Amino acid sequence: MKKRPPLPPRPNPPGQPRLTNVTRPGSGNFPVSLIPWTLIAARHRVAKRASEHDKFAVITLGLVLSAMFVVNLSVTAIAVAVPRIAEEFTVSQSTIVWAVTGPILVSAVLGPTFGKLGDQYGHRLMLLFGLFVNALFGLLIATAWGAGSFVSFRLLAAVGASAVGPSALAYVNRLFPPDERATALGWWAAVAAGSPVVGVVIGGPLIDGVGWRWVFLGQAPLILLAATAMAVFLPETTRQEKTPFDAAGAITLGVGVGSLLLVVTGVAERGLDAFVLGFAVVALLSLTSFVLVERRAEAPLFPPNYWAMPGFLVPTLTLALCFAAYMGSFVLTPLMLQEGVFGYTASETGRVVIARPLAFAVFGPVAGVLVKRVADRSLAVAGAAFLVVSMFIYTQFEPSHTIWFLVLALALAGVGMGIASPVLIASVANTVSDQDLGVAGAAQQMLQQVGLVIGVQVLQAVQASGADAGVVNSYHTAFSVATVIALGGVVVAFFLPSARPGALDGTE
Repeated sequence: MKKRPPLPPRPNPPGQPRLTNVTRPGSGNFPVSLIPWTLIAARHRVAKRASEHDKFAVITLGLVLSAMFVVNLSVTAIAVAVPRIAEEFTVSQSTIVWAVTGPILVSAVLGPTFGKLGDQYGHRLMLLFGLFVNALFGLLIATAWGAGSFVSFRLLAAVGASAVGPSALAYVNRLFPPDERATALGWWAAVAAGSPVVGVVIGGPLIDGVGWRWVFLGQAPLILLAATAMAVFLPETTRQEKTPFDAAGAITLGVGVGSLLLVVTGVAERGLDAFVLGFAVVALLSLTSFVLVERRAEAPLFPPNYWAMPGFLVPTLTLALCFAAYMGSFVLTPLMLQEGVFGYTASETGRVVIARPLAFAVFGPVAGVLVKRVADRSLAVAGAAFLVVSMFIYTQFEPSHTIWFLVLALALAGVGMGIASPVLIASVANTVSDQDLGVAGAAQQMLQQVGLVIGVQVLQAVQASGADAGVVNSYHTAFSVATVIALGGVVVAFFLPSARPGALDGTE
């Protein structure tokens, strides 16, 4: 990778005072810095020297990915610990499951807001804010005294994670030019897929040995260590010119997306009752208001013209469809294997399903290399096609088949997403203005999470409704729906604008 120039902060406006507080002990005035100026100066010197290093971009990428890695460690550990936590707090498992699904909702609602704030005020600030909030509430999770406090602290910790995701992605996209972004995003995909694997490997024995609270007690110091390293070495990003924050757009979008996701989950769990219909009305009114607000806003939360750009719209929809099939089938797989007709234990199931994120983690960097030799449209179509093949194999899996039959399906899904994800994310970054990288990446992640939730709920509902026709047939039907969803991803990916390999860096 080439050496990248530093990311300079926007200079303070003329007349803006430094961060000081004037005190008046005795009869004199003694300006006292809230932060010792020697420490600030030392940090600037260290950051400047780091930015001049030949491996500046790689070092910064490592810092950002390390932060994302430690924040994501507890996601799968919580899923493993759900039965134990529910038993300790004497509540149903469905209550504790909100600690797993709730953060997805929080991230979808708040992600665009934090992405926009990062574009306006600097992504370093948003990253540090997110890390400290996540660490603080992670420690509080370890002290939870009941189901209510546990779920509440988990959702508040997710507020911090919602700030980390868009800003970390914005750093990766700003550090590297268009012809190198897919390579860097390949490592991004590897960390995103690999950290949950490590979470299971470390979290499982930790939960069995000393209890689930130690997962969070151990995670918080790692997050604070990552935050300290970033506070010292990480340069600030350039910022947008001073514009008013689009609070009305952020509120209407957040309420609309949040209500939509509650409708999706509510229909699956409760049917069309008054609660679900009420949120459906709120979602419709809020999203309609968002469109109207954005048309009149002086500085819209998200520039409306991006939705008309194929380089943004096509990869965003493709990724949403692929994640609907990918995560929907991933959630169903453990349930299927532990049904009586299949008879797998929880431990055996865990060893089997790990094939998918491992393949994802391995093939993310591979896609970053391939994009210099293969057109990005071809890689996106190929990745979605691997996912289609994976879903089709699921529809043929029988209790009498060897488990390697299913491992193949899991691995192919991981290969497909590993190949497609870096290319689709890079396409969005290469389409939008650099000053909108934060909110654009957050918008793509938001729709990805909406697709994820819809895929999980739809496939679970299809499987449950077909149980009368037999357990095996019900899963085959659900995976058939996943195959159709993945096919939709293939079709949409064909419309991805695609330059020939090498066109971006002038090597063709």
